[in-house]
Amino acid sequence: MNADDRWALCLSGGGIRSAAFALGILQRLAALEVTSKRQGGKTGSALTEFEYLSTVSGGGYIGSWLSAWLHQERERRSSPGTVVSALNRRDSVGQLGDHEEAEPVSNLRRNSHFLAPSFSPISPDLWSDVAGVLRNLFLNWVLLVPPMILAVLITNALYFAVIDADSIRRENTSAWFLVVMFIPTLCFLASLSFSVANRPGRGCINVSQPRFLVCDLMPFLVGAALLVFVLRSQYGLSMLTDVTTAVGFKVDKQVEKAQFYPVVVLRGAILGVLFFLASWVLARLWTLVFGKSARPPLAARPKHPWIDLFAWCVAGAAFGVLGAAGLVLLWHYGPSGSVATTAGFACVLGLPWIVMARIVADVIYISFAEFLSEVDVGLEFQARSSGLFTLAYLGWLLWFGLVLGTPPAARWIESQLGSAFVPSLATGGGLSGLLSVILGASSKTRAAAEQASGVRQYLGLNTIAAIAAGIFASVLVALLSIAWDRAFTLAAGADHLPWKVVLIAGVALGVLIYAASHVLSINRYSLHSLYRNRLVRAFLGASRKEKDRDKTKNAFTDFDGRDSPYLYELWEHGVAPTGANWKPFHVIGAALNLVSSRNLAWQERMAAPFTFSPLHCGSGSAVFSDGAYRTTYATTKQPRPYGGMLTLGTAMAISGAAVSPSMGYNSSPGVAFLMALFNVRLGWWLANPRGDNAYYAEVKPTDALRPFFMEMFGLTSETERWVYLTDGGHFENLGLYEMVRRRCRVIVVSDAGCDPDYSFEDLGNALRKIWIDLGVRIDLRGLDLLKKRFTERPSPATKAPYWAVGDILYGEADGGTSQNGLLLYFKSGLHGTEPMGVLSYAISHPTFPHETTLNQFFTESQFESYRMLGYEIAESAFEAGGGLSTGTSTKAPPTFVSIIKNL
Repeated sequence: MNADDRWALCLSGGGIRSAAFALGILQRLAALEVTSKRQGGKTGSALTEFEYLSTVSGGGYIGSWLSAWLHQERERRSSPGTVVSALNRRDSVGQLGDHEEAEPVSNLRRNSHFLAPSFSPISPDLWSDVAGVLRNLFLNWVLLVPPMILAVLITNALYFAVIDADSIRRENTSAWFLVVMFIPTLCFLASLSFSVANRPGRGCINVSQPRFLVCDLMPFLVGAALLVFVLRSQYGLSMLTDVTTAVGFKVDKQVEKAQFYPVVVLRGAILGVLFFLASWVLARLWTLVFGKSARPPLAARPKHPWIDLFAWCVAGAAFGVLGAAGLVLLWHYGPSGSVATTAGFACVLGLPWIVMARIVADVIYISFAEFLSEVDVGLEFQARSSGLFTLAYLGWLLWFGLVLGTPPAARWIESQLGSAFVPSLATGGGLSGLLSVILGASSKTRAAAEQASGVRQYLGLNTIAAIAAGIFASVLVALLSIAWDRAFTLAAGADHLPWKVVLIAGVALGVLIYAASHVLSINRYSLHSLYRNRLVRAFLGASRKEKDRDKTKNAFTDFDGRDSPYLYELWEHGVAPTGANWKPFHVIGAALNLVSSRNLAWQERMAAPFTFSPLHCGSGSAVFSDGAYRTTYATTKQPRPYGGMLTLGTAMAISGAAVSPSMGYNSSPGVAFLMALFNVRLGWWLANPRGDNAYYAEVKPTDALRPFFMEMFGLTSETERWVYLTDGGHFENLGLYEMVRRRCRVIVVSDAGCDPDYSFEDLGNALRKIWIDLGVRIDLRGLDLLKKRFTERPSPATKAPYWAVGDILYGEADGGTSQNGLLLYFKSGLHGTEPMGVLSYAISHPTFPHETTLNQFFTESQFESYRMLGYEIAESAFEAGGGLSTGTSTKAPPTFVSIIKNL
């Protein structure tokens, strides 16, 4: 591609601030007359020299406006050259030229408040936005709240079962209880056998983490939960004696009565040895049957198998002793009172105690590691296994503690302090949630990579937001538990609801969850549609003549589906996009979120590049295969790609989805939960464009609940059938990365990012990723001069450039087969030499030209100041490069490359 000598214009992200600044750059490029590189020495506009238009986020607003305008002119059979000539009908200070300003440009000014064009307390635009946000929030809660209530219901159902277990005795035991009693036995044997058979050196297939979770962790947790239920019954306790007696361990009744607790612990040790011995035998049989076809390990079996068996039995004895000791502690030191109180205590602490006993048993077993094969690998296996069991331990403790512990705690506190506790809890939780959402959306909240080093790293806004999110989530669960307790349990007038009511409630919730998940669209009822529709009206609608739009728009809402063409319609096949037919190939940058990516090297960036173009959409580096990342693109030239939703407006809005639960390298898993809960979601779920994906023609995921939870808990990855796309700036904010991938020889970058300290965060991020991923170095000169800026008001004017020029070292990366490229980098700044229209606005707005991206409600003066600044910066560069004639010169204008080289 380098040999084709393609040029690219890159417009950075930054919301409407970036769009207005880039408009000024476009207008000055359109007005600059240069000698064309392709048309045999003819002169023409510098803008038509660019074959690629690469946009991100706010740059995509104005880039899509230009693409739509060019498309509308073609539809009307007009020459695209009329767009270029119409772009600059006024000079830099806004004086009237030969013609009045082009209608698509003046339309932009009218729509600078694009979210609500008429922004007043009684404006229909404002209140339609509010109504739409509240509607979508309600529908998202219809999707999200029932699963949370069902989780509370299931937790309480387990609690009810433990309460009822207290009344089960031998004389009234039914056959179903006998079945329930043997399920823990089967679960423990399955889990322990799998653990023994799949440890390093056993001769079976190396176990993956998902397989470990399904075959070891989950069976053990199920068995532990049922064991708590069994041991709460009198019949279950009697079975402990029967089993140990059956194997020859008989105890005199008087001794048992006098030394009851030691006998219980001793019986526990015996049962533990029996369980572990049985699991060892089953594992050996499994290894003999299936081990031959498995991948051979470093050693086929333990170095000393009898020592291995002895160590495993010792671990079993420790497991049994600890389990029985927990039973003794519950009897002797547990809470006294009602059956409900003791059952709740057993529910919260019973399973964690059994899991803790398993972890200790594993530690005792691995202490014999010197006698076993693959010592180091075995130690790592045990560490990871224990780590996963510990996570389960802590999760159970936290969840059951909140669900079962909060209602009685609330009743006790209210008995001491009055009835204000629950309202105070709700208020505190609501404030913490609001704080978390605000900080999560703030441009000052950064990912770990952006935070300060040392102690300050742990005291940043990101950490505060994550803590606030955790507090809110805990308060939310607590309030749901209190509501359940007061609405149902107290109404029943007993320890718990009748089982029929529990069953009916569970089935009803299940039906509601299934229906909501398959009816509601996770895309349409996020904030994305509201955001996209307003972007389309403001920018793509502005590209159309008002008289044409009046014929087709909805008079009530002012929206028009014809404003946004399909992406594939932007490219006319068989027509050279040069000269009078000039139309740049528009590449719109987005970020494919990989918060849970398999590529551990991307734990910081947590995103991959994703592009939309008239021909393809996809990523050049987001499919992991054979240890490397492969390209994955899908064609956009279909009658209805992605169910007809892949329009220019959709791509533009995805590229500008700056605030979402997953935000590339700005992602914060702690904040993601609340942003998803409150529907602060501008991103879009798109079918993964890999070749084997049958969902490519679908508009949305068929099951909304799974992607919603992936979004909420930071589980987005590249391996799913549906991928989550957000603002291109969450990966790279300049649009430079994809143009270097395409080996463009001349690249002009407009950077209007929010960078008041001139740390060049976006530029540094782009250059770093280009070097790591593409192997191309870019040598920029003069960046230090860009730091000279208008720092005080009033202040003497500072004569300094707004640009830097660099070499793109393609030849070095491609082994000398490619020619190096040129990079012209424009940076928004203020030196005091700008026109008075810009300076007057800057004096009254100290943060100009780096006002926050969250401000999407620009005034006329604000929009014009950024546009004029972009125009003046481009003009100063072209003047310094010798590109502006005096008006009396008869020489042919210079080439654009010569202008850049003269800077």
